[in-house]
Order: sequence, then structure tokens, then C-alpha cells
Amino acid sequence: MAQTKTITIKWDNAVTIENVAQKKTELLKVFNSNQEIFLDISQLDDIDISGVQLIIACKKEAQIRNLNFKVTGDISSNLRNFFQRIGIPIDKLTTTEQLSSEILETIAGDENA
Repeated sequence: MAQTKTITIKWDNAVTIENVAQKKTELLKVFNSNQEIFLDISQLDDIDISGVQLIIACKKEAQIRNLNFKVTGDISSNLRNFFQRIGIPIDKLTTTEQLSSEILETIAGDENA
């Protein structure tokens, strides 16, 4: 029986337009060799809409490939403020799994994501 390959990617500092291409390349590499990908955002201080779009794209790519992709880690106050400004009701969320679903529903308009 094959063992599930799992990896955790940790984002720290910032994920913005300046480095989102690098983050995308990093994530695509792990999508090719792992069945479970966890994105730890506990050390992430700043994100812009391009970073949010990358999370959405990863979630959708994981669904296409039948992989498990989850955002993990505590959400910093900076990120909470950003998500609230773009219309994601972060104060109602208790888990990062809910955050992933809420991001997809709010930004992508896909309630079944």
C-alpha cells in the first residue's frame, strides 16, 4: 500500500505581487510529488490580492488533481485586517479550513468549492 506523501510549506514575511511568482513555482513543485499539501501561514505578516489568488488557484488545482490542500496556522492581526477589508468575514471563522472555504466562496463566487 502506497504511503501518502505530505509536505508543509511555510510562508513568512509577505506574499505580494513582488514574490508571488516565486511562491507559485515553489507550490507547483510540491503539487507534482505530494498528495497532501499544507500551507502554514502562521508566520505570514502581509499578503495582497495576488497572494489570495494564489491560495485560490492552489485549492482549485488540488481539487482537479484530487489532492488535499489546506491552509494552516494562526492568522496574524495584519492578515485578519486585510481579509476583512476585502470582504472575507474572518471574525466568524474558527479554523483555517473554514478560511480556505470562505476565501473561495467570497473571492471566486463558488459556493461549492
